[in-house]
Amino acid sequence: MDRPSQLSRILGALRRPLPLALTVGVVVVVALGGVALAGVWGGRGVAGLLPGQQVTPTTRPVPPVRFRLSPGDRATGVRLDARARVVASGGRIRSVRVTAPGGERLAGKLSSNASTWVSSGPLEPGARYRLTVVGENRIGAVTRRASSFTTTLEPASTLGASIMPLDGEKVGVAMPIAVWFDRPVADKAAVERRLKVETSTPVAGAWRWFNDVEVHYRPRTYWPTGTQVTLRASLAGVSAGDGVWGVRDRQVVFRIGDKHVSVVNTTTHKMKVASNGRTLKTFPMSAGRPKYPTTNGIHFTLEKAKQVTMDSATVGIPRDSPDGYFEKVSWNVRISNTGEFVHAAPWSVGSQGSANVSHGCVNLSPTNAIWFYNFSQRGDVVEVIGSPKQPNGWSLGVVDWNMSWSKWVSGSALH
Repeated sequence: MDRPSQLSRILGALRRPLPLALTVGVVVVVALGGVALAGVWGGRGVAGLLPGQQVTPTTRPVPPVRFRLSPGDRATGVRLDARARVVASGGRIRSVRVTAPGGERLAGKLSSNASTWVSSGPLEPGARYRLTVVGENRIGAVTRRASSFTTTLEPASTLGASIMPLDGEKVGVAMPIAVWFDRPVADKAAVERRLKVETSTPVAGAWRWFNDVEVHYRPRTYWPTGTQVTLRASLAGVSAGDGVWGVRDRQVVFRIGDKHVSVVNTTTHKMKVASNGRTLKTFPMSAGRPKYPTTNGIHFTLEKAKQVTMDSATVGIPRDSPDGYFEKVSWNVRISNTGEFVHAAPWSVGSQGSANVSHGCVNLSPTNAIWFYNFSQRGDVVEVIGSPKQPNGWSLGVVDWNMSWSKWVSGSALH
C-alpha cells in the first residue's frame, strides 16, 4: 500500500467523533508530525493509559456538612441534668431548634465559630424532645437533620423551695437570704452552685448550710442601704442526690431599706433606736428576768403582728405553773423564732427603765410599742447587750450575725 492511500484512511478516521481523551492525543500527534502519529496507534492509549481507561478529574465535589448529636437519635432515659449538643464538621451551624411536647423551645448557645451548639435550659422529666439542625458546608450547600430523645427518668421526688425575703420586698440591712427545701439535699455543692446572688453594688457574701434542708446567705457586713439584690435559684434539672431532682427555677428581687439599728441594754434598761446613724428614740424598757434572760447578741426582726396569742407552753413553761401565761399581746415585733419579741406590755410599765421582769421579751409601753411597730421593717438590727444568755445552737433571727465571718464561710458546701 502506498503512503498517500494510508494517509487518506487515517485522515478519514479523524473526521469521525472520538472520545475526549483520544481527541486530545490525536491533536497533539498531528501537530508533531507523521512519525509520532504511527506511535499513537501502536497499541497504547493517550498519555500511557490502557484501552478503556479514562482520565480522572482533578476537582472533587465538596462533601456536605456533618453533624454529631447528643443525646443520640431516639435516645431514652436521658438525665434531667444532661445538655443537648450539636457539633458540626466540614461546615457551620445555621440554626438549632429543640422543642418539648408543649412547643416550648430549649434555650441554647452557639459557639463563636458556629461549629458547636449546647443547650442551657433545663430538661423536663418524662418529656420527648425534637431536635432540628440546619447547617451548610464551605460552599453554602445546606443540610438539614432531625432527631429526638426522651427523658424517661421520673424523679423519686422533686425539690421545692421556700425563700425569705419575698420578691419585691424592702428589708433591713441585716436580712439574710434563707432557702428552705422540702426534701433533704444530699448533694449540697450541686445545689449551692445553682444559687446565684447578684447585687447592684459590690457586696461580699457567702452561703452557709445549717442542715440538710436549710441554707442562708448573708453579706460579710450589713447590706448597704439602697442595694438591689437578686437571687437566681436555677434549680430545674439539678440533682440534689438520692433521686431528688429540682424541676423549677425561682427568682427573687428585693431592695435594702434604711439602716435601722436598735440597741437593747439590759443593764441600763434602755432601748436606743437609730436610723442611718441618727438616734431617733430612747425608750425605757424591761428585758428578760434572771430566770428567763433575753438572748444576748445581734438579732434581726423576722416579722410583726398587731396581735399575737402568747402561750408559755410553747417555750416549755406550763400554763398552770406560777410562771405560766396565755394571753393576747399587742404591737409585736418578732426578733427570734424562739419566742422573743419587742411588744407592748402595759402590765410592766412600772418596771420599764428600772428592772428586767419579762420572760425574755423586750417590754415597752403601748405608746412606745406602737411607734416601734410602725418604724420596723423585716431585717432590722436589734442588738441586745449586757445579758448573761449567749446565743447557742440554732435560732432564726439570732444565729446569722453572731459568728465570725471565717466560721460562716466554712459552712458553705463549696468552701
